[in-house]
Amino acid sequence: MNRDVKELCKLAGINEVIRVTTLSLGIPPNVVMKWTGHNDYKSMKPYIDIVDTIKATSMTKLNGLL
Repeated sequence: MNRDVKELCKLAGINEVIRVTTLSLGIPPNVVMKWTGHNDYKSMKPYIDIVDTIKATSMTKLNGLL
């Protein structure tokens, strides 16, 4: 299915990489793991790391405004 979504986006002219995860929306990792079928924290960690990076970048931006 992912391949089909990529092809549809290509046909529609959508070529930007967008990283929005359910984790960045505040949904707890254990809930996301049940939805995605991840069995352990280790397999989920790369996605958690992305969210941690997003949070750190956002805090840096906020601190620059204060």
